[in-house]
Amino acid sequence: MRGLILLLSLLMLASAMAQRLEGAYRLHPEDVIRIQVVGEPELSAPQITISRDGKISVPIIGEVRAAGLTTTELEELIGRRYREMQILREPRISVTIFQFHRPRVSVLGFVQRPGTFEFKEGDRVLDALSLGGGVIPERAKLEAAWMQRADGTKIELNLYRLLLEGDLTQNIAIQDGDTIYVPEETQNRFFVGGQVKRPGLYTWRPGLTALDALSQAGWETERARLSHTFVVRKKPDGSEERIRVDMVRLLNKGDMSQDIALQPGDVVYVSETNTPNYDQVYRILSVAWILRQLDYGRSLWRP
Repeated sequence: MRGLILLLSLLMLASAMAQRLEGAYRLHPEDVIRIQVVGEPELSAPQITISRDGKISVPIIGEVRAAGLTTTELEELIGRRYREMQILREPRISVTIFQFHRPRVSVLGFVQRPGTFEFKEGDRVLDALSLGGGVIPERAKLEAAWMQRADGTKIELNLYRLLLEGDLTQNIAIQDGDTIYVPEETQNRFFVGGQVKRPGLYTWRPGLTALDALSQAGWETERARLSHTFVVRKKPDGSEERIRVDMVRLLNKGDMSQDIALQPGDVVYVSETNTPNYDQVYRILSVAWILRQLDYGRSLWRP
């Protein structure tokens, strides 16, 4: 018996605490609430979801703005509307929260898993980036990221300072409806061409060298003249600089001075060897021989 009384007391205490919490809590879009009108079940609503624009539809009354109000303020607003419309003289309204909304943040752009995620109160930019799997370091322009609040306010984010320099002033607390965007770095590219297996555009990163670039592009080709590899670089005045890189000296003699550091926008070009391409010569001679035989055959059958 004493246990039952203790259990009832705890339930009453929990109910009172919940009511105090709801009384102080201000409703958000996507909260689910329950409206009860005492003695008027047809006016009650067991579950109403607050729309994204913060409104609910109340029986007979119609649309009412609920977001930003406490449950007590919403009770008073609904009761006042019923009195003004002369539907009820002394309405007794009870509004309770059936389910709290779940705050969400969108993490978009050059992150591993772009999308919209639920987060917990107190989370910050680093937590949001973690939900998105982190940035794509080779393609993200970290210093130009930004965050936009639900009300349209835009906040500049320097993720380079946050992630690489540990500047926690950039680790801003996130709010429900925030969008974090990490743009693409379009300038950190370099090109590898000439006698390589995989010519094309590649992503530059700090510390990248000519040997790194050729390793990515596959420089082990029969026609590559590695001693005549060139790095073509655009200078600040718009002119081009042509830097010769002797990869043979680097590979055979360990001359590290040949392994120059690359810059964004560089073009790495591997020249073709001067040695005759015997395979190509053989194909040309084979075709010539076949054509000659066809011509000889036609001469035998000429009338």
